Amino acid sequence: MSAPRAALLVIDMQNDYCHPDGVFAQAGLRVAGLDDLVGHVNTLTAAARSAGRPVIWVRMEWEKDADVGLLAERSPFLRASGLRRGTWGGELLAGLDRAPGDHEITKPRFDAFHRTELDGLLRDLGVGTLVVAGVRTDFCVESTVRAAFFRDLRAVVAREAVAGYFEDLHLNSLRLMGTVFAEVVSVDDAAAALAPAPRTPGAR
Repeated sequence: MSAPRAALLVIDMQNDYCHPDGVFAQAGLRVAGLDDLVGHVNTLTAAARSAGRPVIWVRMEWEKDADVGLLAERSPFLRASGLRRGTWGGELLAGLDRAPGDHEITKPRFDAFHRTELDGLLRDLGVGTLVVAGVRTDFCVESTVRAAFFRDLRAVVAREAVAGYFEDLHLNSLRLMGTVFAEVVSVDDAAAALAPAPRTPGAR
């Protein structure tokens, strides 16, 4: 039986979350160093494709206002706009390196496994390790990494390829995930985790 393979999971790199004209930025929540973040994500997509690894893009979206749920109380600016299906804000950033063979998952909550087809997709693809990138480190990334751990999936978080709105929360989240939930590594090491495993001498 072949060893479980690695996949790249990119979380919520959407206009509303990241772009200066998105609803989060308009509410004062801005991603610093966005160009660098996109560049690091694209480094990982290139590494994944070079190794024949799956690339999975995750987006958070709602069809109607009622779907926002409790988050509408905690983040009132999302009550009537933001991350809505079919809008510019719900789309992935234009500068990301996407390809026709990539996979896409849409989710209604922070955790990319919650009420989505991600679990089944990973099983179908034979994935046992997730290299994780995207936003927001301390919300959607961490929620998904914890959910992966609970499913006995290994998670590798690419330090420079994740970002949040508040530096202290971002750093604390990296520290917490690095306890037991994930390996927190450099982008170069994350790219190496996507490389094919070396062949065992004599293996066919």
